[in-house]
Amino acid sequence: MMKKKLTPYQLSILARHIEQKRRQQIWRDSLITILIFSLLVIGTFLAFFRVWQVEDFSMLPNLQAGDHLLLAKHKEITRFDLIAFDIPGQNKQAIRRVVGLPGEDIRYYDDILYVGSREIPERFLSEELLAAKEQDYQLTQNFTLQDIRGTKKQRIPENHYLVLADNRSFGMDSRDYGLIAKENILGVASGIIFPISAYGMMQFRS
Repeated sequence: MMKKKLTPYQLSILARHIEQKRRQQIWRDSLITILIFSLLVIGTFLAFFRVWQVEDFSMLPNLQAGDHLLLAKHKEITRFDLIAFDIPGQNKQAIRRVVGLPGEDIRYYDDILYVGSREIPERFLSEELLAAKEQDYQLTQNFTLQDIRGTKKQRIPENHYLVLADNRSFGMDSRDYGLIAKENILGVASGIIFPISAYGMMQFRS
């Protein structure tokens, strides 16, 4: 029995059908690839970063309420980094500047930060410190580690940090609620991502 030959018209229709199926498969494969890639990017971002919104004025003049920051979850913490954390004993979170590191003896006297016997300049507050000097008041009230909750033997314990607000006169910080344990730190600020006009303008270090 001889097979019936397809007419040129039928062959044309079959070719178009095959091409349509091929294009649909390419689109499906492309969409699946894009979806998998997007999920990998989002998963990687969530594993290493998070977005943080500043909600108060404790970090003036360097951060404003409403600023959105990019936090790195696994970055090594160094002096004057800005960190977000759970406030000890409170159902709140905050972002403050790291002033004291584990094992250090920290004190303030006459608006000067001392680490042991070394003076550490705070250039991120240079204008505020100059104004305080000219107007004869202290920006940061004198204190030692003995005034800070959670310190032992005049040293900051291992895996703990002393944090201060840049707005020293009004912001709450370690002087109020004690040291911050490493396990309560949510991330280290890497930059301002919104508003665009302030992108990357945050002063992280002195």
